[in-house]
Amino acid sequence: MSALRQTVSNVSLTTGSGLDEIFDSAYEMDKQPGEVRADSELFFRQSNTDWLVHQYAESMGPGQFRAHAEDEEVDDATVRIANRTAAEIFEFDRDIGISQRYQESSQFYGTVATWVEELGIRAKTSRDEQAFIRSYGNAFSTDAATPDGAAPVSATHTALSGDTVDNLETGALTSDNLETVVQSLRVQQAQDGSLGSAHADGLLTPSVLHPTATRIAESELRPGVTDNDLNYWSKVYPGLMVGASEWLDSAYNTLNSNAATSYFVVSQRHSITRVVRIPIQRGYTPPENDRKRRAYYRARFSERVIVGTWVGLVGSNGTA
Repeated sequence: MSALRQTVSNVSLTTGSGLDEIFDSAYEMDKQPGEVRADSELFFRQSNTDWLVHQYAESMGPGQFRAHAEDEEVDDATVRIANRTAAEIFEFDRDIGISQRYQESSQFYGTVATWVEELGIRAKTSRDEQAFIRSYGNAFSTDAATPDGAAPVSATHTALSGDTVDNLETGALTSDNLETVVQSLRVQQAQDGSLGSAHADGLLTPSVLHPTATRIAESELRPGVTDNDLNYWSKVYPGLMVGASEWLDSAYNTLNSNAATSYFVVSQRHSITRVVRIPIQRGYTPPENDRKRRAYYRARFSERVIVGTWVGLVGSNGTA
């Protein structure tokens, strides 16, 4: 924060000098321990578009190889694209009006700097909130449905092969129940009905469960037992990333009635995707062209998170 204070002391309201640095410092502020944001490349796949509407679909791959006899005609793989879906890319804008009186008084430079700092923080929190409420935060509801029409985490997904796929568990977050969730991901079918080969790469929880998740996944020895048992997770899955977000806690997530107990395991090949049309833009607009002689500090971004399919994702509502 010392760099931010130094920048604040150099702000010139008549030119807007220094405000961009204040905004950027707030927007890129240090993360809480384990905090997951919308720009996480593991929990949100990152994509870009120039379109106002993002089009996506579920895809079925070629299926398993089989042994062929000599000179036997080779099978054609059956590949499909189905359940085409379109989602509007949302626009997010916010302006701060700065009166001419404030422009002309160095007395108010600290107030304006504080406003711009808070605008940077709100740009970050708004981006992250909208990302989570359209994915993990509403994962048990069809309001965030995958293209097959089911909730992202559901016992009744329909693969393009016609098989029913269940990626819903109910056990509370314990070492044994985490094993159940990870095993469900390991044996999960792909869209073509064959083994999906999804690996457990990330464990995502509300912040209230982050201490429990960290003890389970990262303790040297098995937590909660008196014997010196090997901790399966830290030994076998040392690369399992444990992440958390306040936007999954019940205080900020009213979409999930089991927000405080839900958790998710993802593969790097999951399809919860942040589609960015316009990355964050910010800047100072002088007062010359405003009828009330107000300057503005403005910020905007345009993006949306979509759940492309259920593949590579298993969640538990933690109710059992």
